[in-house]
Amino acid sequence: MKQTLLKTLIPFGLYPHIRFTYSPFKILEFQALMDRVDFRGDERVLDIGCGDGLQTFLIGQQTGPITGIDLNTTFIEQARVYAAKLHPRAEADFLDQPLEAVGFPDDHFDLIFSVCVIEHIPNYEEVLRECYRTLKPGGRILFTVDTLETISDPDLVSKHRADHHVVQYFRPDTLHTLLEGMGFTDLDMETLFRSGLARTLFEEGIRKGFNFGRFRATRLAKKLAKAEAATPPDSPGIFLLATARKPA
Repeated sequence: MKQTLLKTLIPFGLYPHIRFTYSPFKILEFQALMDRVDFRGDERVLDIGCGDGLQTFLIGQQTGPITGIDLNTTFIEQARVYAAKLHPRAEADFLDQPLEAVGFPDDHFDLIFSVCVIEHIPNYEEVLRECYRTLKPGGRILFTVDTLETISDPDLVSKHRADHHVVQYFRPDTLHTLLEGMGFTDLDMETLFRSGLARTLFEEGIRKGFNFGRFRATRLAKKLAKAEAATPPDSPGIFLLATARKPA
């Protein structure tokens, strides 16, 4: 049913759109990532943990060829169906393999994205090294990870870790050290979802699930954006946005 609906909306330009997510966090998280890139329009891009391709397609409409990878075969099959309908608006291909198994050439990508995926990967250090290898000199990686620094209830953190298969919660200082040790430069770490409203909504998500409903998610995203703007930028947050560059 969902595939049929989305395939119907594609010719009218209504899909892809970030409002097709059911989470206010995902709406603002994606916008934060996009705000940190000035696209040329011809970049070769990788999206790690692409799911069924929504964010991959949104990025790919602003770039050259984009590859999405995900271990969920069902998601990849769906993404390929949408990709066939979206071409040539987005030149996207999809692989159901882990990054380290693909064997991309050295110096291959201009940009690498990942949206709250790295924290779920047991061999995340190997994956980040592979990102470094496959980035072109001067290329950038932009990704978000869970940190949950403002969630003080240990039972909620434990539930989140178990329900979402989190391997590692990251902190700005330790992630900075990790990336710097791999050779990345121009590192920037920014906390996301620092407000009290973000904490309340995220705790609700841990307890009840993060599907807030499409229309409620859009309304909440507007309220959450205002709350975030009123919160000091150096406050701890629930997510961490990291950007880094491979030296030219």
